[in-house]
Amino acid sequence: MIRVNLLAPERPTKTKKTRSAVSVAPGAVQVYLFLALFAGGALVLCAALWWYESTKLKKLELQAIKVQVDALEAKRRTFQQKVDLIERLKAEQSAPVHMLDEISKNLPDFVWLTSMDQTGPIVKLGGQSSGLTSVADFISALQRSGWFPLVDLVSSAEANNIITFNLQATFKSPEVAAKEAAAAARQPIPGSGPMKP
Repeated sequence: MIRVNLLAPERPTKTKKTRSAVSVAPGAVQVYLFLALFAGGALVLCAALWWYESTKLKKLELQAIKVQVDALEAKRRTFQQKVDLIERLKAEQSAPVHMLDEISKNLPDFVWLTSMDQTGPIVKLGGQSSGLTSVADFISALQRSGWFPLVDLVSSAEANNIITFNLQATFKSPEVAAKEAAAAARQPIPGSGPMKP
């Protein structure tokens, strides 16, 4: 008869080896470490390049803004010069009117003006008169007006009982002349200090 053994034969049991959590070849650790360092270095390099480019871009933007500011400052200076010129012209606008008015008011009888020239504060007057006393009266009247603190007779000539004369006067507003006189009065005169024994 045939016998069939349905039971499994006893085999010696094999002991299972405990495996480590990760089995890695010894050179692979160094490769992974190198790759991690390379990736970190690449990341740091990319961050540094981004920072450099953004700084460079900000500098370019600031330079463009600086150019705009400089252009605006130049325009401001130009406008300020124009405003100053307009204000100065407005202030000086009334001076010729006052000058002609004072000359007209102080012109005595028998004195005729034939020429007048103004260069800054210097006024040159040319004219004719029937006598030297009328010219002297004209000079005195101009000085008394306060607008002409200095009047000089430059030349005079007589022909056919007519005196031809030339005057040179300094035109100054009485307010300005008063301020200058007050400032001069406040200045100490050299040598007028207390006497030393």
